[in-house]
Amino acid sequence: MSDSTERISKTLPPPTWIMDADYTIIDRNAQAEKFEKDYVISMEYAVEVAKGTCCAFQTDKKACKNCPLENKWAASDGFPITFMGRDGVSYEFFGKLVKTEHIWKLEIRYIDKPFESEGKSMLTYLNEARESEQKRIARELHDGIAQSIYSLMLETRGLKWTPFEEHQQKLQAIDQHFADVLLEIKSLATELRPSILDDVGLIPAINQFVEQTMEMTGFIIHVIVDGERKRLTSRGNVVIYRSIQEAISNALKYSGENEATIALDFGQKELRVTIADAGKGFIYDPYHLGFGLLNLRERAQSVGGTIEVETGIGKGTRITMNVPYKEGMS
Repeated sequence: MSDSTERISKTLPPPTWIMDADYTIIDRNAQAEKFEKDYVISMEYAVEVAKGTCCAFQTDKKACKNCPLENKWAASDGFPITFMGRDGVSYEFFGKLVKTEHIWKLEIRYIDKPFESEGKSMLTYLNEARESEQKRIARELHDGIAQSIYSLMLETRGLKWTPFEEHQQKLQAIDQHFADVLLEIKSLATELRPSILDDVGLIPAINQFVEQTMEMTGFIIHVIVDGERKRLTSRGNVVIYRSIQEAISNALKYSGENEATIALDFGQKELRVTIADAGKGFIYDPYHLGFGLLNLRERAQSVGGTIEVETGIGKGTRITMNVPYKEGMS
């Protein structure tokens, strides 16, 4: 390799990989070699997250289409990413992907040692994601819906200056404009809340998610429903639906199996949801949760629920979430 390709020193502290224009690894330092021994690393996955074409936070493809970080993963201040350790536990890191001429350089740093230029934590990224999402919605309301309504006002007022014989044509155009605005509002509302829960209910929504996942991935998912179905709060439905999405996504990525089960047991005071697989499992430490499990726990707690994790190396994984029918009662 010539000097122009920025051959890296074997003494650089962060694990570093050098790739060509097609993201094929052409060099790595000693720390990168050690990193590959300690963690299950997919360079394709790392590049996709860095480029924003794959999301480290979202759990399905539809959510990724509206990523709140707006494809800014490859910014100079880095991006969050998770890798599974050889012990079966997922760990969080910061990455940075930089291009120089025709060469790509990827650096990975541990979560407690973020890039000195910004010193951000994962929580900071999540807060920024929410802030970015709020800004995006405000921008869409202002630049999209508000401008469309203003345009409709002008079109309507302009009718009085339009010859009578052209009124019908103008009214048809205004009617179509109204339909477009309504579609835009519905689209924005769907992003904020999965409307399928309101349209068909929790169980049909879960079944539809399962069917779509199996169709896209070939991953087999069994759904078992026991007990007399009872209504949860609107927020409780969202918590369960999003949690199932995330748990199934984790099973897809990490279990090493091609099958999982979702069981919903309607009890007297709460709904017990269990997502289980017979995969590789991992070492569970309730005091040092990875991002995915931490997110599941916080979701459950937000509606007065609890979460239990049963796993171990080679023992599969069972995640049980108990959600009360009335928030705050467990």
